[in-house]
Amino acid sequence: MSNSSSNPAPVIWPLVVAVLGVFAIFLIMVGLARTPVTPITSAVNVPEDQQWRLTSEGRKDRLAEMQGSAQSALEDGSYAWINEANGVVRIPVERAIELTLAEINAER
Repeated sequence: MSNSSSNPAPVIWPLVVAVLGVFAIFLIMVGLARTPVTPITSAVNVPEDQQWRLTSEGRKDRLAEMQGSAQSALEDGSYAWINEANGVVRIPVERAIELTLAEINAER
């Protein structure tokens, strides 16, 4: 009879390589997370009408302008073409409610 064991010796080197690989990936991720993000202060080839996007003050002003124009469109209650080619118009909210109710009641 031979004196050899039926259980082969455990192979540890693949486990060591796997653990070192996971640790290396973790270190790379930590390094990327710690990299500072530099804000865009000056951009090249940005059209003049898009310069407002570069600063937070410009974006705030643009938002206030858009909200103001949307609010005034709601408050004035006037009719206007949004897309004349497709037949899309702006109408007062009360009139839109009336037309929607009339359409729903006509289907019944």
